[in-house]
Amino acid sequence: MSIDLLPFQTRAADQIAARYLELAQDPRRPMEHRGWEVPFYQALSSVTGSGKTVILADALSQIRAGMSQEPIVLWISKNKAVVDQTYANFETGGKYSQLITDFNTAYLSSATASEILDDSQAVVLFATVGTFNRSQTSRDFLRVYQVAIDETGQSTWSLLKERKAPIVAVRRPLIVVYDEAHNLSDQQTDLLFELEPQVILAASATMRTPGKLGQVIDRLKHAGWSDQIITDLPGKPSKCLVTSVMTKEPVDAGLIKRQIVLGGYTTEMETSIDDMMEEFNRVDSVAQNLVAGFRPKAIYVCRTNVAQEDGVTDNPHSPFLERKAPPILIWRYLTEQKGVSPAEIAIYGQLKVDHKSFKLPDDFNLFSGGDDDFAAFSAGSYRHIIFNQALQEGWDDPACGFAYIDKSMASPMQVEQVIGRVLRQPGARHYADASLNTANFYIRTGSRQEFQKILDTVKRRVAGQTPDVLIEGYSDPRDRSRSRLEPKEKRMVPEIHLDSDAAVDPLLQAIALMHDYNGDGINTLGPGEVTRVMQLVGESSSPVVETIRKDHSNRVVARWLVRRHMQSLYPEAVKTVDWADPKFEVRVEVTSVAAAALREAAERLVDIFLDNSELTFEDANPYVVSSVLSRPDSIEVFDNALHQGYSDLNPNELQVARAIDATGYAWCRNPVNGGFSIPLLDKGDSRRFYPDFLVWKGEKIVAIDPKGGHLLLGDAGRKLLAIRDERGRQRVLLRFITEGRWSHETMKQISRDGFSVWRMNSSGQIRSTHHSAVEDAVKKCLEV
Repeated sequence: MSIDLLPFQTRAADQIAARYLELAQDPRRPMEHRGWEVPFYQALSSVTGSGKTVILADALSQIRAGMSQEPIVLWISKNKAVVDQTYANFETGGKYSQLITDFNTAYLSSATASEILDDSQAVVLFATVGTFNRSQTSRDFLRVYQVAIDETGQSTWSLLKERKAPIVAVRRPLIVVYDEAHNLSDQQTDLLFELEPQVILAASATMRTPGKLGQVIDRLKHAGWSDQIITDLPGKPSKCLVTSVMTKEPVDAGLIKRQIVLGGYTTEMETSIDDMMEEFNRVDSVAQNLVAGFRPKAIYVCRTNVAQEDGVTDNPHSPFLERKAPPILIWRYLTEQKGVSPAEIAIYGQLKVDHKSFKLPDDFNLFSGGDDDFAAFSAGSYRHIIFNQALQEGWDDPACGFAYIDKSMASPMQVEQVIGRVLRQPGARHYADASLNTANFYIRTGSRQEFQKILDTVKRRVAGQTPDVLIEGYSDPRDRSRSRLEPKEKRMVPEIHLDSDAAVDPLLQAIALMHDYNGDGINTLGPGEVTRVMQLVGESSSPVVETIRKDHSNRVVARWLVRRHMQSLYPEAVKTVDWADPKFEVRVEVTSVAAAALREAAERLVDIFLDNSELTFEDANPYVVSSVLSRPDSIEVFDNALHQGYSDLNPNELQVARAIDATGYAWCRNPVNGGFSIPLLDKGDSRRFYPDFLVWKGEKIVAIDPKGGHLLLGDAGRKLLAIRDERGRQRVLLRFITEGRWSHETMKQISRDGFSVWRMNSSGQIRSTHHSAVEDAVKKCLEV
């Protein structure tokens, strides 16, 4: 299975690559010493689950295209499981392999001399910091420091330092990518700087810059670079050291769950798990009914060998039924009382066991080997995982939506760390039932006051990093059930989907008309150059600027160039193109006339796709109104709504909701976290539109939205208002309400008084009517 970049991911990768070129082409680029410029540094700050790896991979491909030689990439992380997963994703056939088609992949520990010295092929070498992170006295024990790699008589580390063949004058560029860079230590930084890299990319949700790296950043700051977050305009790269992804983007894209619910329990373990399993089983049924394609999973965070209640060390030299270790107690409660199959439970931790005298049950799945056991653990289909936080980095199963945290682990910091493991959204999309888009935490504490401190701290910290994720908390378990409101009756809406069948032939024609650059040895070539600035440290003489002009720039496959540009505009469009066409096989240099023409062709293909695609109804898989989550202390009760009430309405939405309720028709608040949605036929990040309210009037459903007026200016809004079924009938009618008086001829606001209702007339023209009161505007919306 391959993966396509989302527009925000493409934009972040573009920004990193453009900033690299900004520094690489700067004649005033500072030097570390003669022959080594200050490396380009970029911190990728992005929330867990937003796709940092794919952003970095795409940035690498672009940076490579701007280099004069094929680079070596050293991709490192602290955790072996993280490195192994990344390597598996990038090697041939992995889901990310198409992002680095011009790179070979290998582990650093097994790298060959040719992979390091051959500058005709880019390579990514994967390693944990433990591969090279040793003191001077212990280096002899590490393979990368051992002499005689192949027949060169040099160690891997020495070859990396030189990274050039004997007859080559210039060494290959080195790019260091540090995943989970918040773990970066001073010693690791010093060792990496022995290699004198040209580029350092650091990815983490929280950044720190230790030791010598901080000194390098200071040199870049003195050269005009800033660590204040800036979002660049296209074609105008800034001198900024941080690329930051707004949380709203991965949330809206469906990569991250919409809501976090924290429950505080001052009761015994059994009661906490009872409540979690009740919700777990309910959500499991919802997932199966909606054919979601996954079944929920739960994690249990607890101490390993210390009893939770009295802090006494568990005795491994005792019968299994007398053990007090929390993993064993949780395992027994799940299997003996909650009916969970032992085959679905895994314990990941160094649980002490007397294997000779007091063996564990045969169906007790214990993984106590740490990183060595991670692959075997990952291969299992476990739905209940018990651990003591050692599993956090490297395990990121999106199906995990539940977490029980025992009281010895319930500190604000530990809860915050666990949240990152439960934030990813399964299927990379939000579902029609909000419970499938929610991360649920069941936290045992010593008192309600203690839980309130956790809740306040987590809200402050997590909300600061993920402001678009709603965080709710309760200390009375009854509030959990009251917060979920079931619909009073069953109501459905025909699903609306994207019909792009009519775009296939126009796309084929457009591709047929594209110029074929196979065999073209002129337009596929483009010049390149490398600018070097040499300054002797400690001398006041002017720096020496040296520009090396090259006949060629790096080559890329036309398919990669066209595909990624289309993805940045409208990802769905790439699924309709026949990528097997030989025109996409040709290699072009990135500065060539052909490359520029292919980028323009990519935009035309997206325009053709959008122009020839329509929105249509589908009866086979209707949207069914499900339960909603509401805050009991701030709910607004309605008489005719499908639910008792709603608590997430802003003032503008509230007045519209009251006006709808007064009409007497059945209606509901449409939740943005997985409610009824309509695909958007528009370039950009937003892929789906969620109208605020749904109203049932006879056989018609009216979708009313008081905030979507911005869509009216483009074709996307026109197509939203014109949705019909295969018989030309309008079954779901979309109405926009905008504040003020508007002109439908100029699409501009004339005054701020009253409200305007937007609809499409029978001749396909968008028209607006003005109303002094919101009640009149709602009545106009309901004219069908």
